[in-house]
Amino acid sequence: MEIDKIIAICGVSCTKCESYQATIQNDTIKLKSIAEQWTKSMGREFTVDDIVCDGCRIEGKRLSAYCSSCEISLCAKSKGFPTCAHCNESPCEKIVAPIAQESLRKLRREILNADH
Repeated sequence: MEIDKIIAICGVSCTKCESYQATIQNDTIKLKSIAEQWTKSMGREFTVDDIVCDGCRIEGKRLSAYCSSCEISLCAKSKGFPTCAHCNESPCEKIVAPIAQESLRKLRREILNADH
């Protein structure tokens, strides 16, 4: 089953991500606000350029600086999975956001149904 590239590795639709939305809309004020939020919540400095993201599964496009250290993304990639939903352990303890947990459950069901 081919998964839409706009679905992030964690299963959430990129269209629901503030960083993606601000990038697509070229909203530098919103990107600055997100950079400030991420800096406070993640304990490291983020700039507007660090926040710009076209989606973590879109090859050759802009990717937020957070993606290179995202535990979820690194785990899926290390196992050779395009998304966490392809993993038998999904959703695991790394997936803490309820929206991501539900998205992965739904996507996993679709994958399993497509395989049968």
